[in-house]
Amino acid sequence: MMFLRHLRCALGQYALRQGNACVDGMRVFGIMATRPFSLLTTLRMVPNRLLREYLVRLGHVEFVTEWDGEKERDVGPVFKYVQLLDDRERDEIESGLHSVSDLASDAGLTALFQAARDYSLSELVNEAPEELGIWGRTMWIWLHYPGIFDKGQILFQIDQMSFWRKRTDLPNNGSPDTSDPALENLKEEITDLLREQGRGKDCTIDWLRRGDVFYFFAYPDDFVSSVLVHDKEGHLAPKSIRTTLSIVFAYDPKHESLELFAKGLHKPVKERLEKIFAKSILHWKLNDYDPDAAYDLDRLKYVFDGLNVEPADKVSVRIRKLRLSSLVDGREVEIKIDDADPKDTIGKAIQEVIQIEERPLSQWQVTRASFCFIFHPMDGRKHGRQSFDIGYPRSCSLRNARPERVELIQKYLKKWDVDLADPPKYAAVSVGECDASFSGFRDDPLEE
Repeated sequence: MMFLRHLRCALGQYALRQGNACVDGMRVFGIMATRPFSLLTTLRMVPNRLLREYLVRLGHVEFVTEWDGEKERDVGPVFKYVQLLDDRERDEIESGLHSVSDLASDAGLTALFQAARDYSLSELVNEAPEELGIWGRTMWIWLHYPGIFDKGQILFQIDQMSFWRKRTDLPNNGSPDTSDPALENLKEEITDLLREQGRGKDCTIDWLRRGDVFYFFAYPDDFVSSVLVHDKEGHLAPKSIRTTLSIVFAYDPKHESLELFAKGLHKPVKERLEKIFAKSILHWKLNDYDPDAAYDLDRLKYVFDGLNVEPADKVSVRIRKLRLSSLVDGREVEIKIDDADPKDTIGKAIQEVIQIEERPLSQWQVTRASFCFIFHPMDGRKHGRQSFDIGYPRSCSLRNARPERVELIQKYLKKWDVDLADPPKYAAVSVGECDASFSGFRDDPLEE
C-alpha cells in the first residue's frame, strides 16, 4: 500500500489544509483547505474507545493507561496531552485525525465503501459498526483497513476537483498502457513541456483504476514559493519551498473520453498535455479539438417561475447561482439565491440585482450556472441532493455521481435545451499516421 500512501500525500497538495503544516521541521501557518480542521472537535466526535486504540497504535500506551476516558466527549486530558508533545509526535497525531475529519461525512463514507468494493471487500459496509456513527465508522476503517482508507481518501479528493476539461473524441483503446516505459515517457514529456516555463524539473507519475475509468496522476515541480514559518526557536521567518502541481488525467475507454484536471495552467498547455497523454499512454496522436458549444445557458436568465419537471420523477430543481457577463462592457456579475428560503428563485434574484429597464437581459450572457437537484423518496430511492455547476461552452462538474441520478439530470438538461452536445467525430489517429500541430483552444471563460 505504499503507492496509495504516496499518492494520497501528493494529492494532499491540491487541498493543503487550513491551520498548521510542517515544512522541514518548521511549522507553516495560513494554509487553506476545503474543510476546516479542529483538533478538539475531532477528539469529541470520535468515540473514546477508538481514540484509545488510535493513541496506542501511535505508541502512546502510557497515557492511555492513565486516561480515564469513561465519559464520552470529555477529552480535555487528551487535548492537553497532545499540546505538550513535541512537534513530530503532535503532527503525527493531528495528521491521522485530520484525515479522519476530512472523510467523516456521507460523501466520505461513500468513497471509503467504494474503495472497499474495488478491493472485493463489499462486506466492509456491514462490518464497520453502524452504531459508531459517521465519525466512528470513519476512524474504525482508518484503524482496521488502512489501505482501504488511503484509497478512499484519494477517491474523495478526486471528487472534490471541479471543472475538469473534457473531450470525447478518443478511441476505445481498451486498457491504457501502464507499463514502466509508458509511464516514464509520460513523465519525460510533461517535464520537457513545463521546463519551457521554468518549472517541472522533477516529476512523479502514479495511476489507479476506478470502475471503468483509469486515473493517471502527474506531480511535476512548480515554481518556488515563499511562506512565513516559525522555526524551532519560535522565530518568524520566510521559507522558500518548491511544491508540486497536481495534474490528473481520467481516461474512460467505455465512453471514449478524456478528462483533465490541471488548475493554474493555460488552455494551450492543457491541450498539449492531452496530446502528450494520448501519445504516451494510448499510443494515439490527437488532432486539434474545437467542438461547438456543448451547453446553452442563456435561456436560464429567463427562468422566473422555476424549471418544469415531470411529477412522476419526484424531483425538484433549483438554480442556485448564475454568472452573467455583459455583452456591452464585459463586466461580470454573480447572482445567488438564498438557499435557506425555499420561495426564493433565480428569476427573483435577477430582478433585484439587475436594472432590467436600463440593461435588458438580452445584453447579458450566462457563462456559468449552479444547479441543485433534489431527489424525493420513491420506489426504494432515498431522499438526496446533487449539486453541480455548468460553464459555457463545455464544462461541467457533474462527476462520479450515482448513475441513476446522472441519467435523470441529463434527461432534464436535454429537455430544457441546456445540453446541446452531440456525439463528436474522432479527432485522434494512430501514432505515426499523420502529424498534428499544437494550437490553443478558442477562448473559454471557464478555463482556469
